[in-house]
Amino acid sequence: MLSMPKSAAFAALLLLFSPLSAAAEWHMAKPLKDLFSRRSAQAEEEKKQEAAEAAKPARFKDNNDGTLTDRRTGLLWLKNANCADFFEGDRSGGRNSRSWHEARVAVSRLGDGFCGLKDGSQAGDWRLPTREELLEISKDVSGEKKWEAGKALLDIQSFYYWSSSVGDLYPDYAFYVSLALGIDSYAFQLNSFHVLPVRRPKQPTKAQALPNSTKEETNAVRGLQNAAEEPVRQGGL
Repeated sequence: MLSMPKSAAFAALLLLFSPLSAAAEWHMAKPLKDLFSRRSAQAEEEKKQEAAEAAKPARFKDNNDGTLTDRRTGLLWLKNANCADFFEGDRSGGRNSRSWHEARVAVSRLGDGFCGLKDGSQAGDWRLPTREELLEISKDVSGEKKWEAGKALLDIQSFYYWSSSVGDLYPDYAFYVSLALGIDSYAFQLNSFHVLPVRRPKQPTKAQALPNSTKEETNAVRGLQNAAEEPVRQGGL
């Protein structure tokens, strides 16, 4: 076995236990300081982004009438994602899930007074959402986006929800979406899946859209027109 010369061993021990020069310490510490500085800057940027996100209004606005407004799409969703009775005489047996055809009938007959609705909606206002609309509010499987619908909707079920979208090749099949998993596929329409209605907000009539000042001006003009026409009508008698 080869042995290290005594002089070399002494030199190695001397190097090991001798204090480093100030320049050597600075060169060793600088990379660590740079690393800590970068991490501190990243942490500060993340805090700013979190604060900016917290300052933004929530995507779903609770209208306190049984509906949620999706600020991103403008759609109105039924807040109760597990409603059982959509209309008077609904024979669901206290269950939200039903076949695709029964789901379409249920949402078409939904209106104010059912499923916690106090929005003045009537039968014919609601419908099944499309496949794309359901996927838009489903959970992001990558985890990059917060699942805001999961907090806004009431009693979301882990099983599938029917969409109105029908397969091109298989007209007896319809697409469904798992909101909790963010996945979709299609199934035979006699299967029993959950139902989540959606609708567009009603557009105000022209009279409702006019401000009060405009309404008063319009009524005044009509009054002047009637006053001007009155002598003509009297002269024709």
